Amino acid sequence: MSNRKPQLSDDDEKRMKRREKNRVAAQRSRKRQTQRADELHEAYECLEQQNSLLKKEVQVLLEEQKRLAEALQSHEPLCPVLNHEPLSYVSCLNHEPLCPVLNHKPLCPV
Repeated sequence: MSNRKPQLSDDDEKRMKRREKNRVAAQRSRKRQTQRADELHEAYECLEQQNSLLKKEVQVLLEEQKRLAEALQSHEPLCPVLNHEPLSYVSCLNHEPLCPVLNHKPLCPV
């Protein structure tokens, strides 16, 4: 008995080479797929974090909107502009704001 491997036919050799190439290609494909999944997971985590921050910002803005609406509601009955009181010519000359509570710019150009 000899320790030599039996000779492979050309077809067997081609088949083995093809199987080896296929194995390597499948390995590369699985590696790319894993990398892509990792990238998608990172993107997901980042988007979740952004979403959380945006939700907090929405809450802050809603609270500010509520506060401003309440301030406007309490100011409206006292506002000379909204109550259509005649404008004072003197206030226009002095460039005094018509609604000091809201700190509007004067209606008259400077």
